[in-house]
Amino acid sequence: MNKIEKDIWDYIDGTCTPQDRMRAERLIDTDPAYQAAYQEFLTLDADLLKMDFDEPSMGFTRNVMEALKAEPVPGSLRSLIDQRIVYGIGAFFILTFTVLLGVFLYSMDWSETSASLFSEIKMPAVDLESVLNSKYITIFYFADIVLALYILDAFFRKRLHSK
Repeated sequence: MNKIEKDIWDYIDGTCTPQDRMRAERLIDTDPAYQAAYQEFLTLDADLLKMDFDEPSMGFTRNVMEALKAEPVPGSLRSLIDQRIVYGIGAFFILTFTVLLGVFLYSMDWSETSASLFSEIKMPAVDLESVLNSKYITIFYFADIVLALYILDAFFRKRLHSK
C-alpha cells in the first residue's frame, strides 16, 4: 500500500489525526491522483458496508470442539523420559552418600570409650566463608535442588493421577 492509499483509507476510516485529516482534505481537493483514489475507495467502502458476511452455523463451535476431542491426545512428557536414566541418577547419589558414610565410619577410632571420646573433642576453627562460597558447593546445591524438585513433581503427579 502506497502513501496515497494509506492516507485516503485513514481519512475514510477516521483514524488519522486532525492535522492529517486537514492535509488529506486539501490534497483531495487539489490533487487529481488523490481525487481519483478517494472516489474509488469511497465506492469500495460503500460496497463493503452493503455486503452481508456469512456467519458460522449455530453448532459450529460444538462441531469444532467434538472434532478436537476425536483427535488423538499427544503423548505426555513422562513417556519421553527414559526411566532408566532417572533411576541411574538416583542410584549414583545413593551410592555416593553410602560410600561417604562408609569412609566416615571406617576412619573413626572405635577403640575409645564414648565418655573419653566426647570429653576430648575440640571443634577446629572452620572458615565457613571460603567453604560456602566455593563454586563447586554452589553447583552441588543447584543439582540437589533440581533433583528434589523433580522428585516432588513426580510425587504430586502420582497423587493427581490417582484421584
